[in-house]
Amino acid sequence: MRRSALIWSFLCAAVVVGLFVVKHRVQALEERLTALNSEIISNQDNIQVLQAEWSYLNQPARLESLSRKLLGMQSPAAGQTVLMQDFLRDLRDEEPAGTQVAADGKPPAQTSRPAPRREPLPVRTEDDWLAPILATLKKSQ
Repeated sequence: MRRSALIWSFLCAAVVVGLFVVKHRVQALEERLTALNSEIISNQDNIQVLQAEWSYLNQPARLESLSRKLLGMQSPAAGQTVLMQDFLRDLRDEEPAGTQVAADGKPPAQTSRPAPRREPLPVRTEDDWLAPILATLKKSQ
């Protein structure tokens, strides 16, 4: 009898200690969950503020005024615009030989077409930071 009472008392003490450990672990996890939830809410508030700032900074009117003021840019003239169909046609015309493949897998017959002439875009010659870059790009073309 004494032996079984000793075993039962040991098992009860183990269960009490186990419940005590589990209780404290659950409390620590609940505190961590509360901290993470508050951090998530704080991050969501920060994201909303950043999105509002982004939408303000990317207003087309504001960007246009900054580009005119800081970069000296102007609205494009009618002659500087190109239709997408013309652009794609020019790309197809300028494709190097050997890169075109027909649907049947055979290269198409070579045809020589003169490249369409375009007037170059006017380059500003004022003393600004963009002129040397544009000159370098024009030389590399």
